[in-house]
Amino acid sequence: MIYLIYHTIYGKFNVGNYLIYKFESKMYDHLSSELHQNMIDLNVDLHSFYSNKEDYIDEISKQKNPTPQDGEVIIKLD
Repeated sequence: MIYLIYHTIYGKFNVGNYLIYKFESKMYDHLSSELHQNMIDLNVDLHSFYSNKEDYIDEISKQKNPTPQDGEVIIKLD
């Protein structure tokens, strides 16, 4: 029993290392899913670009000039 308590505190894989491992694995999963979503978004954007879809062309023009143009209505969502 003393052996188990000692190695729980001072061992290679103690409580602190376990918490760091859990944090790192959670961060890795989060960043991996974010990267996967970004790759999907990029794939959709490239497909729209090669297909010359109007919504993608409109999105590019809005990124270059973010101010609203004449006749556009902006809806703010909270």
